[in-house]
Amino acid sequence: MKRLLLIRLIPALLLVIASSASASASADFGCDDFLSKLADKPSFVEFKGCTQALDRMGQPFSASYEVSGANASKAEQYLEQHFGISPITRACCVWDSTQNGFRDPATGINYLISIGSEETEVRQRESWAKINRFTIQVDAYAEDP
Repeated sequence: MKRLLLIRLIPALLLVIASSASASASADFGCDDFLSKLADKPSFVEFKGCTQALDRMGQPFSASYEVSGANASKAEQYLEQHFGISPITRACCVWDSTQNGFRDPATGINYLISIGSEETEVRQRESWAKINRFTIQVDAYAEDP
């Protein structure tokens, strides 16, 4: 009888253990230099800071980075290789990628990643060095956005 009761309790115990491990992982989740944490951020990508966007749906932790126009092509390659972002294209008066989703397989945390320039008259990729800076935005969500 005791053995049968124990066998019935095992699934419930496993669920409790899994829930507490998940809660512990989300309790440790917060602002960070996400690119360094996820994929060996290159030195030419400068971490500018991270804040929690309490006014946005899902209240993501939002990390921002800057890269010079001269290094934007290398930053684009890094982001494509590690996170599968779309190529940077010109629209109106800026260069930018669409927001790209990435899920960290180790933690299950979702990230939205994009890169874009400041407003510019530069129309050719070959002239990106004339652009002062590009900004990389990495939004981290503990739950699906």
